Amino acid sequence: MNNNIKNIPITDNHIHIDGVNGYGAEKVAKIFKNADGKVMIVLNKPAFNNDLKKPMDILIKDIETINKTVDGVKAYGLVGVHPAELTVMINNGIELEEAKNKMIDALDYAKKLISETDYLVGIGEVGRPHYPVSAEIWESSNEILLYAMEIANDLNCAIQIHAESTSEEQFKKLNNMAKSVNLNPNKVIKHHSDSSALNYEKYNIFPSIVATNQINEAITKSHRFVMETDYIDDLKRPGVVLGIKTVPRRTKKLIDLGLIDEEICYKIHKDNIEKLYNIEINL
Repeated sequence: MNNNIKNIPITDNHIHIDGVNGYGAEKVAKIFKNADGKVMIVLNKPAFNNDLKKPMDILIKDIETINKTVDGVKAYGLVGVHPAELTVMINNGIELEEAKNKMIDALDYAKKLISETDYLVGIGEVGRPHYPVSAEIWESSNEILLYAMEIANDLNCAIQIHAESTSEEQFKKLNNMAKSVNLNPNKVIKHHSDSSALNYEKYNIFPSIVATNQINEAITKSHRFVMETDYIDDLKRPGVVLGIKTVPRRTKKLIDLGLIDEEICYKIHKDNIEKLYNIEINL
């Protein structure tokens, strides 16, 4: 293995932390560090209880815990409202318009937090359901997503999108939505992308690719992507979606196989992350 791996700021672009049902902030960060991970992009978990703002407040405390207690790891956060919240509220008897207004109000709160907090670097995850819904919910979800894009444009920050499976039509529509509110599509990150996303670079949406074996294919197409696990931190569902060690381990394996070198590692894990989130990584 290349010993220089310890000097590369290996970044996982989509992590969830849960201090109630999982290991919690400090332990997750320590496990990540022990696997040679360096930078964590952490997003608040959904509430699924109508209190859409509380998870954002919890996220802030979790990031502060990591940055104060785990040397050698740097955490940044994105705050937002998961699109499934809309369905959950409606299933709980809340009218669509009221549920939509709750989503908008929570996004306003996210905007306030981002504007006040240095280590909050974007909106996310927001978007639309990845499962079948009614036309009314689909339309409302897209309206909420467009509002989140307006916030991202106002703050000049990145936005992570949760949506249906990757397709050219999806990337085209996300590009058009971003442009309609003057948001740079390069700041729009499609979370949970697969390697096919790299076929659609002309739309400028930025892929965050799940760190499975498909990364081996992705790097043959382009280096314009970041890597994620979508780690959930739930002890009842270990390793969902992928374990917190996966991105460092996948990166090491790619180096061992000679598929990438140190320069490409820096491109994916540092340069791309810095451009997306307007940050400078110094570890």
